[in-house]
Amino acid sequence: MAELPTTTKGGLMAMPENFKPDKAAGASAVIQFKVTGAEPGNYYLEVKDGKCNATEGEHASPTLTINTPSDVWLKIMRRELDATTAFMSGQFTFTGDMGTLMQMGSWFEQ
Repeated sequence: MAELPTTTKGGLMAMPENFKPDKAAGASAVIQFKVTGAEPGNYYLEVKDGKCNATEGEHASPTLTINTPSDVWLKIMRRELDATTAFMSGQFTFTGDMGTLMQMGSWFEQ
C-alpha cells in the first residue's frame, strides 16, 4: 500500500503512482484541481492511453475542474473522507463532465 499523503500537493502529484490503467481503459480526460485553503495551488491530471500524468499549473481546456479546500481533498486522498459524501455535503464543487467525476474514483487505487 502506498504511503498516505501528508500534503495536498504531494498527494495530487503522486496520484499517477496509484493509477489503475485497466480501470480507465479507453478513458481520455484532463482533471483540473483548483485548491484553496491552507495549501492553495493548481494541478491537473491527464488520463490518456492507459497513462496518468500529474502537472502543477492550469490546463487550457480541462474535461473536469474540481474546486476544493486543501484539507478536504487531503482527507479524500487519505481515505478519511468519502468523495461522494464530501461532494453531496457541499465540501467541494466541480464544473465540467460529471461522468469523469463519477468514474475517477475507480481509476485510482482504493
